[in-house]
Order: sequence, then structure tokens, then C-alpha cells
Amino acid sequence: MSRRIAANASAAALALAIAALLGPACAPARGDAYLAAMGAGERAYHAGRYREAARSFDGAASRALRVKDRDEARLMQARAFERAEAWGEARASYERLLADSPHGPRSVRAEFELADLAIEHGDTDAGFARLLAATRRHPSHGLARNALKRLIQREEERAGAGGALAWLRRQGPSFRGTALDQDVAYHAGLLLERSGDREGALRAFVATARAHPYPAGNLTDNALFHAAEIAASLGRPEEAIGYLREMLAPRESAVTGSYDREKFDDAQLEIARLYRDALGDRAAARRELRKLYTNHPASILRDDALWAEAKLWREEGRTREACATAALITRELPDSRYARCAHAICPSLPAAQRPCADYIVRELDGEKAP
Repeated sequence: MSRRIAANASAAALALAIAALLGPACAPARGDAYLAAMGAGERAYHAGRYREAARSFDGAASRALRVKDRDEARLMQARAFERAEAWGEARASYERLLADSPHGPRSVRAEFELADLAIEHGDTDAGFARLLAATRRHPSHGLARNALKRLIQREEERAGAGGALAWLRRQGPSFRGTALDQDVAYHAGLLLERSGDREGALRAFVATARAHPYPAGNLTDNALFHAAEIAASLGRPEEAIGYLREMLAPRESAVTGSYDREKFDDAQLEIARLYRDALGDRAAARRELRKLYTNHPASILRDDALWAEAKLWREEGRTREACATAALITRELPDSRYARCAHAICPSLPAAQRPCADYIVRELDGEKAP
């Protein structure tokens, strides 16, 4: 036993010795002077002493041993100057960052920030030109999508939806094949709709959704959902349901509910509403409402779906089915606002301690269901 303890102690000592030898070689060399200056800058920044912070960050940049640390310090210096409303000095800091590190880890952000400074505190037209140039050069950057939206909004404010659409059609080819390809097509659809061409908008949304199927498309669900809304508004509910089912098709081929995406449950609820309200097919509406409850376990709309289903059963005089659905709410979703209203749907169920909300009771008395 004593030999085993001694062996374990020797192994532990050897491991510590190896870690001591490797530690400095593996750890990033940032430098004490850099860390001290950055710490001082951050303390001053959070205390609202922005010019003092900018000086400290400048000192950190000059002491940095790595390019990424220098660029981070320079970026923080620029932000401190912005907080101090020293726009010229902020601009100079961003420009120095770009001059020192044109392809560094913070250079693209500096380009977008310089465009923003010009838009907000300089030559607005020149700033938007810089923003467009930065978006073209860096369409995959995290700021590019919002930049494109701002550029389109700017054109719409100047020339209306038709003018913005013409501008987008001129600029769109420069984004073809990039991360913003679908964004251009989707925004074209929105502009067509706002200019009054709903049929053109519908075609644009369907085309971009099919050109960028999941998982490649980041706006595919939005495009199909919007196409369904337009088709329904044009009096074509079956067509609308088709677009929603096309949107849900990837989910239905998955084996778990974790495949859900943001608008899946909204699409499922909209299918049920279209069957109920536009097509008058109450049986199909009930089936689609139950799908929402069953197939979308993480959805916050599950209780809405069951409540709407229970109301449909009740309106048809199917008391047993209405009671079973209301009981399911109280059993499986006890925190739902509808759980304390189950007695109102099915008097044979026990009344809740808290009364049902008045607006829900009014809906039961004849107002439109959710």
C-alpha cells in the first residue's frame, strides 16, 4: 500500500513539473504592461471617464505583443471616444486601426463603424456610400445583413418602394452567390408588396424560398410564410396551405421535435385557421390544431391550439370530445391561462380556484376564436 501511495505521489509530482514547463509556452503571451493598461481602460470606461479610458486603451495598443490585442485596444479606444462624443478622434482611431491592420480581426468592424460615423456625424451621403462598399466587400460579416436593410430603407425614404426596388435591382447582381443573395431577393419581394404588386411579391417569395431551401436559406421560412399570407389575402386559401406545408416539410421528415424552427408552430396554427375560417372545414381544422399540440412540444402555442380545438368540439355539440380536450389542458398544461377555464367548456370538470378570465368567457359566448 505504501509503495502505491509513493508511486501516485511521484506521478502527481511529475505531472505538475510537466505542466510548469509547458504552461508558459502554451499560454498566450499578452504582456503585463498590456494587461495593466487594458484593465485601467476598462475601469475608466465603465466609470464613465471616457477620455481617460481612451488614453489607457491607446497605451495598451502600443504595448500589445499580439496583433489581435493591439486591434482590440484600438477598437476600444475608438468606442471610448464615441462615448465622449469626440467624433473626429473616434474616426482617427478607427482609421489608425485599419492602417495598422488592414486585414486584422477587427478591420471589417472598423470599416462599418467608419461608415456609421459618417452617416450620423458627418457626410450622410458619403457614409451610405461607405456602408454599401463595406457590405459589398464583406457580405458574410455579421453586420452586413442589417447594413443592407439600412441601405434599402434609405432608398425607400428617398424614392419610395418603387425607387428602392429599382436601386436594389441595380445593386443586386453584386451580391449574387454571396451570403446576401437571398436577402436581396427577399427584400425585393417586400418592396414589390409595398409598391402594390402582391402577385409579383408572392412569386418573388416563392422563388427565393425554392432557390435557397433549408438549410442553405436563412429567410426561406419567412419567404414561404409571407407567400402564404399574400395568397390567403388574395382569396386562395388552398394555395396558402400549400406554401405552409412546403415550409413544414423538413420538420415532418425529422424524427424529433428538436428540429423545430422559429416559425414552424405559427405555420401549423395558420393552416388550422385557414381550414376553419377560410375553407369551413372544421374537421381538418381540429386535426391541424391537434398536430400543433402533438408535434411541437416546445411551442408556446400548444394551449391555444387545444383550446381552439375544444371550442370547435363544443360548438358542434360534441360534449365528450370537448371535455376530453379541456381535461388534457388541465392535466398536461396546468399553468396555461386556459386551464382554469376548462369548467367553462365542460361543466363536469371541477372548477378552478381562480376564475376564468373575462375575455376568454366572452370568446366562448360568441367572439372569434384564436
